[in-house]
Amino acid sequence: MNKRTVINHLDPRAGLWLLLMANIGMFCQKNPEQGSMLSGIFLLLMLVYGLYKAAGKGIVLLVSFHLLLMYVFPQCPAWMNMVFPVLINYSLRMLPCFLAGLLLLRTSSMQKMIAAMYTLYLPQGFIIAMSTTLRYFPALKEEFVHINAAMKLQNISWASRFECTLVPLIVSAVNTSDEIAAAAVARGIENPGKKTSEITLHMGISDWLIMTLVTFGILIVVIAG
Repeated sequence: MNKRTVINHLDPRAGLWLLLMANIGMFCQKNPEQGSMLSGIFLLLMLVYGLYKAAGKGIVLLVSFHLLLMYVFPQCPAWMNMVFPVLINYSLRMLPCFLAGLLLLRTSSMQKMIAAMYTLYLPQGFIIAMSTTLRYFPALKEEFVHINAAMKLQNISWASRFECTLVPLIVSAVNTSDEIAAAAVARGIENPGKKTSEITLHMGISDWLIMTLVTFGILIVVIAG
């Protein structure tokens, strides 16, 4: 099979490293300010790679969470402060990981990610689980869009939309999982033999530079906190 060299904006292996560093930073957080700085690092990366819309949503989400914690919840009843601030704090803590994962998904195709995992000699079971999972959620999102469009055509009231969305979505989720598993088996994903790919990944200077800068940035944030 002829191979073609693909130079990505972000090599999937670099993206996986950034995701690992985001998780390490998340577990080493000592205060909310550290989480905000970590999120800022990945929001800046998203701007660098041209993901302006996603970065804008992330900035709005980050600012909204802090405004709620600083100004809204202190004025709310005690029963609200027992539940919602905890959820928002956990969301802020996990936001860097979410942003790193979104950056990886937006800058790498599924084929490149699978090729990267084989290049890193990850266990076959892990690669199978990741490849099927990453295909599952986009398929489920597409099905949700189709269901929503069908309800608009039939002029279903807002009161009935929850039930009319949930029931077919559950049925579709089961069918989609079976179809993806069958497709993976048909493509020989369970074959223990060595896999080949037409994609040749290449770690460029920009990938190494980004990995180094993000690693040092996260270390500085964690140590300074």
